[in-house]
Amino acid sequence: MQISQSVALTDVGQRMSHNEDAVRMLPAVPLFVVADGTGGTAPAPTCLAVLERHAAALSALGRRVATTPDTTARLAVGRFFEEVLGEAGRAVRDHAAARASASEEEGPSGARAEAATLVAATVMGRFAYIAHVGNARAYLFRQGRLRCLTIDHTLAMQQLRRGEITMKEFAASPYRKTLTQALGATPSVRPDIAEVQVAPGDVFMLCSDGLHREVNDREVARTLADGDRLDAAAARLIAFANEAGGKDNISVALFRVEAPEEDAGAAPVDIPRALGQVFLFRDLSEAERLLVAPYFEHQTFGAGAELCHEGDLGDSFFVIVSGKVDVTHGLAKLIELGPGSYAGEIALAREGQRTATLTARKTTEALVLTRARFLELTRRRPRLGARLVMPLLANVSDRIVDLRSRLHTIGVVISGADADDAL
Repeated sequence: MQISQSVALTDVGQRMSHNEDAVRMLPAVPLFVVADGTGGTAPAPTCLAVLERHAAALSALGRRVATTPDTTARLAVGRFFEEVLGEAGRAVRDHAAARASASEEEGPSGARAEAATLVAATVMGRFAYIAHVGNARAYLFRQGRLRCLTIDHTLAMQQLRRGEITMKEFAASPYRKTLTQALGATPSVRPDIAEVQVAPGDVFMLCSDGLHREVNDREVARTLADGDRLDAAAARLIAFANEAGGKDNISVALFRVEAPEEDAGAAPVDIPRALGQVFLFRDLSEAERLLVAPYFEHQTFGAGAELCHEGDLGDSFFVIVSGKVDVTHGLAKLIELGPGSYAGEIALAREGQRTATLTARKTTEALVLTRARFLELTRRRPRLGARLVMPLLANVSDRIVDLRSRLHTIGVVISGADADDAL
């Protein structure tokens, strides 16, 4: 995919005396960043400078993902952002320490603690990656629909996700600006890294909370749908935020992706929708499923190809995206799997022999999660992993109950047959 248009704007707003936000566009990498600082004008530019220093490494990683988009390459993107944003956080803390040392010599200053929230986006082949810390957000506008790709790291969002407050209460909550993590606020951070398969015409929006707190999603969608010029759309969004009060600095970055002619017919896999049909991921939000996405291999099986063979050691879970798959045991056909179906979940819980053969009846696309990647996910994202392990345990438990019921039925039948023989 290629970046066809891009723009980044920032504005002081109506009530702030200075702008603590900063934006950066590096279309050649590509890399787009919006940072929202606190405690002065230094934190946001400090973070952007660190990212810019590593732009060449990100570009090289992008070429690797574009040519070999396996899980090893794609998960390396997440590790890149974790390391670089960790470095950015340390740079903010070092600057704050130097300022505090200078202030001690000059006397008490009453300055606020330095920190920054940040959202960054890049495109690598057919994938886009979003890294964020804090309450800066990323959105995807596709075919008239606006989707938020990030989850705020705030106390209010925690309360909403736990069911402690309603969406209406969240919108009015004073804790929407109370951050649970930010660059420079703590010795380490755990950024969220989302993966999205891009489609021609997709528009991505990165913004600070000065925009998304003032302009609702419906207005954003209308603005992005009204015309092709992203520079005009960005200017209108900032104007809307100012008209709504402009209580904070306002920043936005927009970019549109298009496919080269040779790739124009390629259709993206809607990972959140595909995983939403599977019991293991059904209770996750769309944004959470995007965090899981890079752990899946994308595989295509031609007609007659086996996804797995009965008796072989099983270590993979399959989600069928398109096509049809026959499930057979010996010579007997058991069932047919189509889009939205899945198989092999027991392999995530333990290694063991396959009890059936899966054969593609026609060209079939599947998402494949190996046991090793599943364990890596639960280790690197323990809270998310715990929410996946529980339905897996429930599924295994249901299978045990079903097996006991079947064995009981068989026992009753056998006992009845023995009684008849005795007569």
